[in-house]
Amino acid sequence: MLLPMLALTAACGNNKTVEEETLTRLSQAVETNYVDTMALRLTDFHRQTISNGKLTAAQKSSLRFNTSGTISDVRFSNGQTVREGELIACLDPEAASIALNQAENALKKAEIDLNDVLIGFGYGDADTSDIPATTMAIARTRSGYADAEQNYRRALYDYKGTRIVAPFTGKVASIKGRVYESAPSEDFCSVIDDSRFDVTFPVLESEIASVKTGMPVIISPFNAPEKKYTGRITSVNPMVDDKGQIEITASVSNADGSMMDGMNVRVMVEEIIPQQQVVPKSAVVMRDNEDVLFVYQSADSTARWVYVDIVMSNSDSHVVKVNTERTSELSLGDAVITSGNLNLAHESKVIVRQ
Repeated sequence: MLLPMLALTAACGNNKTVEEETLTRLSQAVETNYVDTMALRLTDFHRQTISNGKLTAAQKSSLRFNTSGTISDVRFSNGQTVREGELIACLDPEAASIALNQAENALKKAEIDLNDVLIGFGYGDADTSDIPATTMAIARTRSGYADAEQNYRRALYDYKGTRIVAPFTGKVASIKGRVYESAPSEDFCSVIDDSRFDVTFPVLESEIASVKTGMPVIISPFNAPEKKYTGRITSVNPMVDDKGQIEITASVSNADGSMMDGMNVRVMVEEIIPQQQVVPKSAVVMRDNEDVLFVYQSADSTARWVYVDIVMSNSDSHVVKVNTERTSELSLGDAVITSGNLNLAHESKVIVRQ
């Protein structure tokens, strides 16, 4: 029985040693509190209003053939850049060309008949500006010139309608039709100027006081949240919808060309509020169900907690003021602890990292 008792005693002794060593290490860990600090200063605070929006090309044109026929040439593909005035696609022009020539001949004949009618009215080769408007109107009708002129204009319109030309420089999108197919009755394609976009997004009625024309916005695509594009608010719709929201429009430059028409984006409106006590969110922790800051006391290397109220917040910072219901003091120039504060207690010893 002696040997088991000795073994048990030795085991207890070993356990005690391990426990003491663990407590010692924990004690040393607690006493060695390394922290970072910042001097409390008055600075500008960026109050943020967050919303979701959709991009729309600032300049976009849907194009179609203005007549029927068979597609004979398509010179661009979706996504390719087209210059203003360049031909994008065309129909077989033969039928339209014949109709135009016929209309042109008919117009020339009608012009001769018009002169004959005017001679009959006694005007001969007189300047047409000297002929009374009522007389000219009768002459144009009797000679068939008015109808011939309208037919020519229609034939010219149809002939031009066999061609789709870029109205401005941009990218071709949504082509519907190929060579040898009949011209679609709907839009054949679109041209999008993707150098600049409008982004439309809603804000709550309660937030509208923080949103004004000309304010900057930061835009991030949902598919690439790390990318940031800057723009400015261009209009505020003066109506509240049935959801209690107001429509805002901002303009943003497509700096790297990666944004696309219809893309969903996150929009952040920033309002600059000057001269505020701004601290990182990491500086504020909870103690006794209250928000507190820890302020470094250089005289004895301790951390003193200060009860504060959070006035405003954004994605990374708080605006704070001292909690007047507590006997707390906070002054400009105080060394506010910004890291290493999660496990601190009032008057904990700390070491400021250099």
